[in-house]
Amino acid sequence: MLVLAGEHDPVTPPRYAQQIVQTLPHAQLLQFKGQGHGLLTVGCMPRLLDEFLRRPEARRLDAHCLDVLGQSPFFVDANGSNP
Repeated sequence: MLVLAGEHDPVTPPRYAQQIVQTLPHAQLLQFKGQGHGLLTVGCMPRLLDEFLRRPEARRLDAHCLDVLGQSPFFVDANGSNP
């Protein structure tokens, strides 16, 4: 199982993901620094998800490419962040 957690996710905070992973022996938790909710399209996550779906066995993904993510700009509507 692959579990994703955004550092600033108000809907499903990282502590929830950490609790879930503790109960699943083959789960891998990917934490996204500076990110919120909705992580499937962030940074290299599409590539990692593709890799996981092709080979979902209990091996670990090399997710170091997520380390370069910074803070996502704050926005309040579908138009994105303000300048």
